[in-house]
Amino acid sequence: MKALIHSWQTRKQILSGLSSYVPLLRRRFNKGTRGSDSARYCYSVWLRHLLLAAESGWTCSQPVVAELGPGDSIGIGLAAMLSGAKEYYAMDIIDYATLQKNIAIFEELIELFRKRADIPDEKEFPLVKPTLADYSFPARYLSRMELESCLAKDRLDKIRHSIIDPKWPGSLIHIIIPWHDPQVIPPGSVDLIFSQAVLEHVSNLELAYRAMHRWLLPGGLISHQIDFKCHSKASEWNGHWTYSDLTWRLIRGKQEYLLNREPYSTHLRLLRQEGFQMVCDRIQRHASNLRREQLAPRFRNMPSDDLTISGAFIQATKCSPIPAR
Repeated sequence: MKALIHSWQTRKQILSGLSSYVPLLRRRFNKGTRGSDSARYCYSVWLRHLLLAAESGWTCSQPVVAELGPGDSIGIGLAAMLSGAKEYYAMDIIDYATLQKNIAIFEELIELFRKRADIPDEKEFPLVKPTLADYSFPARYLSRMELESCLAKDRLDKIRHSIIDPKWPGSLIHIIIPWHDPQVIPPGSVDLIFSQAVLEHVSNLELAYRAMHRWLLPGGLISHQIDFKCHSKASEWNGHWTYSDLTWRLIRGKQEYLLNREPYSTHLRLLRQEGFQMVCDRIQRHASNLRREQLAPRFRNMPSDDLTISGAFIQATKCSPIPAR
């Protein structure tokens, strides 16, 4: 019976993937990411990255920040700017954001920072990781004096102008779509690169880690929350590792960035390979009901830990040149 259920669910997923080739049906696959369309969500995500970076010992006054995959808005990057970031690079594959949404979220974020609002917690955003021990506003790292400078009228006007016209010569915001080429940002020009549930969608992870190393200044930080779950493509949270490569290609269809299916151990390997040193590693675990023989051949020899790691928040610093190849 389980085999029949699994077979039916697989066929259902394949049919869904094949429908992505039909122009009239393709629109439903490009409706946005359902993530950064809320100011409170953006505020919550950014302050988690900022707080844990500070607790890891990373400090930088007025950093240049870059985000991979901002999604429905550039709101997380705007939260970074309202807490002191000097410039912001937003890099995506598809332009989901709209000017109206970005401006609305920006104005809401200003009020959240003015009120020094607590960080929205797991009760409001149960799926947002990592969790924190304390959700109070991080006054230790963002003093009233610093915030007053960040929220000065002239600065807000300049950020607002940058949102409206990112191509004007004085813009503090740089929109880069698509971002496949490592040349899109000058080498050694960024202090912090972050993403929230994005790296699991990047098809060429090795290129991404190499590009991040290239973009960062020495001592710069990457900060990423990664989701290793199946994204509703299987009955088990880690069931996407049971599909053969051919079956997965059919399920993916024209959704090129659906999932790369790379486990946690791949990210650890690439961090070492590309010259990063881990400074924060918060793993989220979930029990696995899969037996190793149920895994597709390419995943059958993965470390046992990978089978129970459903997510990870990693922060790492650029500590060395990329090793010679």
